Amino acid sequence: MKKKFDLKKMFNLKKLKLKFKGIRFKEKLLYFTPTRYKQIIKKQIKYAGLKPEFINRFLTFSILFSTAFALIFAFDLWIFGFESIALPLGFISGLTVFAIIQVSVVLIADSRALQVENILPDALQLMAANIRAGMTVDKAIWLSARPEFGIFEEEIRKAGAKSVAGKPLNIALMEMAETIKSDILNKTIKLIIEGIEAGGELAQLLEETANNIRVKEVLRKEIKSSVTAYSIFILFATIIGAPALFSISLFFVQTMAKLWAPEVLGGVQIRGEFSGGGFLSKASGPQITPDQLFWFAIACLGVMGFFGSLTIGLIQSGKEKNGLKFIPLLMAGSIIMFLLFHNVVSALFGSFFLL
Repeated sequence: MKKKFDLKKMFNLKKLKLKFKGIRFKEKLLYFTPTRYKQIIKKQIKYAGLKPEFINRFLTFSILFSTAFALIFAFDLWIFGFESIALPLGFISGLTVFAIIQVSVVLIADSRALQVENILPDALQLMAANIRAGMTVDKAIWLSARPEFGIFEEEIRKAGAKSVAGKPLNIALMEMAETIKSDILNKTIKLIIEGIEAGGELAQLLEETANNIRVKEVLRKEIKSSVTAYSIFILFATIIGAPALFSISLFFVQTMAKLWAPEVLGGVQIRGEFSGGGFLSKASGPQITPDQLFWFAIACLGVMGFFGSLTIGLIQSGKEKNGLKFIPLLMAGSIIMFLLFHNVVSALFGSFFLL
């Protein structure tokens, strides 16, 4: 008897084969990823509140998406006639997209840490009040979880659940500190564990720690307000000063190139008439073209926006990476202001120089 073909089973087998090939491709792709990089990004993903199992999908997506973006961008440049620089610019764009994806995870982790640090004093005060009310330490920590604490509420409940399940309280607290990228939280938890082991007055310790954190936060805000003038100066130099100077320089080069053109002054005949000597016989037009100066200005403004953003982050928070979020704003703002200033200068003074 002839066997009948089961289409449903056949399609299921095809799906299983495709899925199997996809898994093998993912494993090969992750095999060539540096181990050190995978360890770093795994830690950042954990700090960002995502599951550690998400790392493989995240790495695969970031690599494939940045590669696809680079190829599409290079192909578009090649279509529009930029054959010579299509591949380099495509490669740079792919690296930029890949870096943006990685930096986004770091910024999310830092944002979570900042939220926890802001509400940590209130949580410590509530824990101290619970301990003074006669509760045990683990119960006082468990009942200190409040919806207004946001991210920290979830982490406290996880630590409390682990403690109730039989895990030692100090280990549960240290695991909570490992999920949040905060030095203040890490030191506070170590201090709580030492206080529990020493058997001291834990409620007073928590209250003093909360007060110290509040004092530190007040000092940080005072320092930030005192250095605001430096940030304003960097913003002015990046968005106003440099674009204005580059626009004037570009207008000057365009004017000189126009005035020295043979069809305007008859430059060839003038040089012949004054060949016997004189400054006009040695004078010449600009050695750079307006297009060269234009792209040089764009590159300089981009570099200034990048390092200006890092400097602002360093001044405001003491960490350069906190200025990464200002990079698109400063780079785009400086280039837009440069184009705007150039149009204004050309409109105001262009008629005087036949431009």
